[in-house]
Amino acid sequence: MRARPGKPASAIAQANCHQGKQVHNGPHPSRRRLAEGSGRVSKSWLVPEIKELVPAQWPALRDIRLRALRDSPDSFLSTFERETSYQEEQWLAEFARGQWNIGIRDEEAVGLLGATREADTPIEQCYLEYMWVAPRYRRSGFAAHMLKVVIDRLHAAGVRTVQLWVLTGNKPAEQLYKSVGFESTDRSQPLPDLPGRSEKLMRLRLS
Repeated sequence: MRARPGKPASAIAQANCHQGKQVHNGPHPSRRRLAEGSGRVSKSWLVPEIKELVPAQWPALRDIRLRALRDSPDSFLSTFERETSYQEEQWLAEFARGQWNIGIRDEEAVGLLGATREADTPIEQCYLEYMWVAPRYRRSGFAAHMLKVVIDRLHAAGVRTVQLWVLTGNKPAEQLYKSVGFESTDRSQPLPDLPGRSEKLMRLRLS
């Protein structure tokens, strides 16, 4: 999915998804596209720790988001330049939209996955966004592991539907999401910032 530049100040009223609430990557401009790139490590990597950040750790979210935007600018609708200008209030507003998870290896944050919701999103739903894995750990199983851990936590918190938007034609990303249970839907929409391109909705229903 493609990360759209958000409007954090408008999202303060939204609740944390890990408390049984949802993540929205829908038509709202704060939508993000999940990003997954090529990999360079063996599948024998040790299982990483997946940690949910708390608001007081907003500098950690800032740092890894900026890393992701600098490393993979074509994977997100937001930009490194835009988010570099964010102040503490704007980063704290991101936590009001939902939860932010980081993957840790050797005490370093090397993965990111947001689970957020907009004000009109039903409490039992979530959208995933801003997925990113450091180049060294791509195509190693890291992204799938992170997805599974976060989805399991959402399920335990009462979420029953998880959705995400993926850039049309991004087959590797579609295969990744399908590998953890997502299915394509018949819903798609154009990307105003990318003339001629579109994204489609994928959905995972949890029992």
